[in-house]
Amino acid sequence: MQGMAGDMIRIVHAADIHLDSPLRGLGRLGDEDLANRLRSATREAFDRLIEHCLATLPGALVLAGDLYDGDWKDYSTGVHLTSRMRDLHDAGIPVVMVQGNHDAESVISLSLTLPPNVTRLSTARPETARFADIGLAVHGQGFATRAVSTNLALAYPPPDRDLVNVGLLHTSVQGYAAHDPYAPCSLADLTGLGYDYVALGHVHARETLSAGPSAVAFSGNLQGRHPGEPGAKGALDVALRPGGEAEITFLPLDVARWSLLEIDVTGAEDEAAVVARVEAEVGRARESADTRPVVARVRLVGTSHLAGVLADTERVGYEIRPMAARHAVAVDKIRSEVTAPADRRVMPEAQRATLESVLGTALADPALLFADPELAADLAALVSEVNERYTRTVGLDLRDAQQLAELVAEAAQRLGAKADGGLL
Repeated sequence: MQGMAGDMIRIVHAADIHLDSPLRGLGRLGDEDLANRLRSATREAFDRLIEHCLATLPGALVLAGDLYDGDWKDYSTGVHLTSRMRDLHDAGIPVVMVQGNHDAESVISLSLTLPPNVTRLSTARPETARFADIGLAVHGQGFATRAVSTNLALAYPPPDRDLVNVGLLHTSVQGYAAHDPYAPCSLADLTGLGYDYVALGHVHARETLSAGPSAVAFSGNLQGRHPGEPGAKGALDVALRPGGEAEITFLPLDVARWSLLEIDVTGAEDEAAVVARVEAEVGRARESADTRPVVARVRLVGTSHLAGVLADTERVGYEIRPMAARHAVAVDKIRSEVTAPADRRVMPEAQRATLESVLGTALADPALLFADPELAADLAALVSEVNERYTRTVGLDLRDAQQLAELVAEAAQRLGAKADGGLL
């Protein structure tokens, strides 16, 4: 434990733990071992937070809301939390927490008996937890209901003289987050409190809103739970001195990492060049994650003559996913927003004439297409590929002349409509 008033005090700031919350979209990965690992990721990240505190003995652990994930009725979650809080108690580490919007609707949070080292600040009014032995005061107010629309920060007390003052608040700070506007306040409201540090929760992206003597920061959540929460996740280790500048250090505690990979394919000559560019980004994602599992979404952008080919992301995935797997990266989804060059978006007159001839033949009698020796080989290859990829899933067999004729006629009608509308 850290010592006398006026000395440097170190706290650990965490928020939005959502303990035992399931990660979403795991069924698409096709890797059951990885999916099972990810299902326990929020608990494992929480355990990493506790182990860091036990190893470094901060003056306090402060939790800025959403420790739970709503009305989560699995009491093993509460049992695990209580056990880990007791570990901190045995090590002499105090814990101060406020309820967030998810905690307010949690059955577990209302029924747990936590060890005496844990202080849950009032939901009725701002409250202060003082630790005179280390010179620390923590001020805060939790959520009594899920939707708190008032600016709680306006009622926070003035700082205690000669102590390090920390504010604790679950909030959406105006102008900084596209989140539900709970306990809305401005950055000026928070810096105006005169505290040495204000520890925020609710926003899952890590961000320091104000540095210097009155620092304000979101720690973000401990573990990304879906592709919308990419990048490194964890907690903040904060060193404080009364009236001094906060020294904030990020602690990566996540178990697995989501990554959004945007690859510009402009100038790529062929598909192999596209895959090579994707591989370079996959490699960087793998390196930045250390040994953590990585789940990536791939977004192809830019302008390329390959736009039509890349639009078939299912087929492109047959090349990208095995390549990524060799780097121990699982690809969740592939999306192409690649556009064709301007000079390729309008069909040349000669090609238009050929298309109109083919459409006319198809509409008159689709079977006649197979009589054209110039088309026969291409059609046979197409029939083989479609049967291989889709027959088992949709019951389609293009070797059936009637089914093929109907499909060709429908496709011809759609293409004809586009041609008439000037879309080709």
